Amino acid sequence: MTDKTLLILGSDKISARVRASLRPDANLVVAIDRSTNIKRVLRLVRRGSLSLRLVAQMLWCELRRSAPRTDTSGESITSNGDVIKLLNAHVPRRVVLYRAGLIINRAVLATGVPIMNIHCAKVPEFGGIGSIARALREQVYEQCATLHQVTDAIDSGVVFDTEAYELDPTCSYCTNEDRAYAAGHRLLLRTLQQIETSRGALKP
Repeated sequence: MTDKTLLILGSDKISARVRASLRPDANLVVAIDRSTNIKRVLRLVRRGSLSLRLVAQMLWCELRRSAPRTDTSGESITSNGDVIKLLNAHVPRRVVLYRAGLIINRAVLATGVPIMNIHCAKVPEFGGIGSIARALREQVYEQCATLHQVTDAIDSGVVFDTEAYELDPTCSYCTNEDRAYAAGHRLLLRTLQQIETSRGALKP
C-alpha cells in the first residue's frame, strides 16, 4: 500500500475554493464527485429528506457565491464502482470526503481502506443532509465541523477531530452556511497537514 490520500470533493463552488487552496502534493489524489444531479435532488424532496424551500435556499447560496477557476481535468466519480476503480488504481492508505454527495456503500467499505468524512455540523445529532437548517430551526447554534469515520450508517462513525463555529440566527441562511463550510475547510486543511506531517493513518 502506498501512503497516498484520496480526497473526494464535491462539484460545487465551495469545493472549488477548497481545491484552489490545496498545495501540490504527490501523495494527494483529488477526485471530483459528480454523482449529484437534479433527479437525485427530486428523489430527496419526494422522500421528505429535503424541502423545496431548503433546496431553493441552497441553490440561491450556491449561485451567489464566487469561486476561483480551477482545473476541471483529472479524476472524477459518479458511482461507488468508480471509487473502487480509483482505490485499485492509486492504492491509497486512506480516503477523505468533503462535500461529496455519494453515499459510500458496503462494497467500498469492504475494501478495508479507511474512509473519513468531514461533515459541517455535529454528529450524530445533526448528521445527514439539511443539517445546518435543522440546527438553526432547533436553535443549537454552537456547532462544529466534524471529521469522522465512514460506516454503513450515515454520519455515525467514530469522531477524529472537530472545528468549532457558531451559527447566528440574526444572519441569513447563506451566511450561516458559509460559516459552517469555512469551518469544514479549516478542518480539512488541518487534517491534510497532519497526514503530511505524520505520513501515517489518523487515529481516533
